[in-house]
Amino acid sequence: MGGSRGGMDEQNLVLLNIDHVQQKHTWDCGLACIMMVLQPHERELLSLKLFQICEEEGVDKSTWTIDLAYLLHRFGIKHRYVTVTLGVDPGFSSERFYSTVLNKDHQRVLERFQKASKQGVVVEQGGVALSEILSHLCHQMPIILLTNAHLLVCEKCARTMPHLRSCLPCSPPYQGHYILLIGCDMKKNLIYYRNPSFSSRVCYITFSRLDEARQSYGTDEDVIFVYSQFETQVTL
Repeated sequence: MGGSRGGMDEQNLVLLNIDHVQQKHTWDCGLACIMMVLQPHERELLSLKLFQICEEEGVDKSTWTIDLAYLLHRFGIKHRYVTVTLGVDPGFSSERFYSTVLNKDHQRVLERFQKASKQGVVVEQGGVALSEILSHLCHQMPIILLTNAHLLVCEKCARTMPHLRSCLPCSPPYQGHYILLIGCDMKKNLIYYRNPSFSSRVCYITFSRLDEARQSYGTDEDVIFVYSQFETQVTL
């Protein structure tokens, strides 16, 4: 980690040098994103003791963004979690994606939100403009983002594998999926990200399509700004 800061006016292209981590299960995409921003020894610890740590955190094969914020705090990673909903949107009960986990997770998630401030977990209510996301990336810091995978259309994958409509096969209308934003190209209006459902590769998506995927109903527009600087890389 390291490197100098730069503003949006100073850098047209930013691509952070962050090691890729592929998820091992259907439910741990968010945990894989956490691993990507950890130091190597911390990443190894979380990988080796994944189920033990999940048990200690009260996570049972379903992770919410508040769980990721608590994990970042556990590993001493400065962050800021922004969401439009402090708690659980009651409307999620009608979403198929949430139907199997809402009953078992509802109370636990509410309690984590209620205790966040006392625990040192930074949570703010509100939406996030694309300009704020771009500014954060231009300062060489990554972002953990909840998206609707059905709308997560990678331009690179669409060109090399045109039969794929999105970066993750899924059924409409909503499939929650975490990705790690690692850079942007201001001239081409692209965001670079790592998708933990794949083996090591850098994907990219247009600004407008990213907004569509991250603001889809079901995401609560959840954004975690990670305040750890990484060095940049020259090529994809």
